[in-house]
Formats: sequence, C-alpha cells, structure tokens
Amino acid sequence: MTAWIIEDEPPALRRLTKLLAEARPELSVTFSTDSIASCVRALKSMPHPDVIFSDIHLADGLAFSIWEYETCNCPIIFTTAYDQYGIRAFRVNSIDYLLKPIEAPDLERALVKLEGRTPAPMAQDWSKIAALIQQGQPTYRERFLAQKGQEWLPVRVDDLRQIYSSDGLTFALSSSGQRLLLDDILDRIEEELDPKNWFRINRAQIIHIDAVQKIQPYFNHRIVLELSPKGELENIVSRQRVKDCKTWLGR
Repeated sequence: MTAWIIEDEPPALRRLTKLLAEARPELSVTFSTDSIASCVRALKSMPHPDVIFSDIHLADGLAFSIWEYETCNCPIIFTTAYDQYGIRAFRVNSIDYLLKPIEAPDLERALVKLEGRTPAPMAQDWSKIAALIQQGQPTYRERFLAQKGQEWLPVRVDDLRQIYSSDGLTFALSSSGQRLLLDDILDRIEEELDPKNWFRINRAQIIHIDAVQKIQPYFNHRIVLELSPKGELENIVSRQRVKDCKTWLGR
C-alpha cells in the first residue's frame, strides 16, 4: 500500500509518518508536500497512491481546491486541528476525518475503514461535499474581548484592521491605530474570521481588506502591502500566499 501526506506542519508530518510506520509497516509513504501547487503537479506526473492523508489548511489555501485542478479517485483521509468542517459529510462519502493531534486508535480505525472500503467518490462529488462543509460552518465572530492597560473592552471585529502575533502575544490594531491585546492564538482566531474580509498574509499577520492601500513588489517574488494604519510589522506577504492574496484583493 502506498500513501501521500499533504501537510504543512513538520511536527504533524513527522507524527503521522511515525504512526503509520507503527500501524502498517508495509505501507510506504511515497510523496509528501506542504502545498496545493506541488500536490497538483504530483497528481499530473506521478502514479496515484492507494490513500492520501491531507491537512485542510495549507500554506497556499484550502486542500479542497486540489481536486478542482486535478482528478484523483483514491481515498482521502483528512487531518485537521479543527472540528467544524462537516464531519458527517466526509463519513457519508466513506472518507474519514482525523482531528489533530492524531492518536493511534483513531488512525487504526481509519486504516481499517480504508482496507474494507468501496471505491472513493468521483471527483465531481467534491462540489457537493464542499457545499455541505460550507453549510456546516459556524457563523463568523463579531467581537472580541480585548485588553487595553488594566481594562477589558468589547471590540467589534469590523472595527479592526489587523490581528498579529508578536513576542508570543496576540494583538489587534483598530481602525484608529489603537493596539489591543487579545487572549487567543492566531491560528484559532483565523478560523473565526470571515475570509471575504480577512486574509492571513504570513504566519504572524491577518489583515482586513479595508486596511490595504497599495501593493508593491518585494524581494524573492513576494509583495509588501501598504496598510492604514500601518502597524508595527512589515506587512510582507509570504511567497506561497501571494497569488491567493491578489485573488482575495481583486474579488
């Protein structure tokens, strides 16, 4: 049996590879990648595996878009740190869904299901699955409780222009340039924001579309955004996110 792993977090990749080796020594991981683009290229040029283990949130977008570019009929087992992506939708279609950190019993259950499964749904079924996923998502966050000095203030999300991490803390920058401390991590906050209005330009920054004033080219095929208010970071879009960022800004 052969497997591919699509995962952009090295610790998660190492953990899953180790668990697979322990659970099925005969299984061979023949390809791994951290991006949509390289997976699409592999699907075009390499023999397809018996199973794909795929994270949902990748450096260059959601993994579901892979199958918009290339047909793949092999079973897919999704892995993610979040549980709001319509688990039932996957299981109805005989596709499993493992929450991180993945535990050995959960992986074993998925492998047993894989070994006894019927053929995977065809590529055209993914549009239906994606629609069910969208229906199952919660409403987007409307406000945060933010700290300024010794006070805690309710702040509307629409009044924020940037959310970022610095020195291990998470801050929000309001439309007036006020810096506020948030009691949450950036990864979790990103999941609660409306992607039409918010975009994660790099590992440390999520920006509101109304903050963007100008785009300029930057070193190594990246771009830098001129924001208002600017904030304390450089506002550089990572190379893997440049295309998606331009698409987001042009909608």
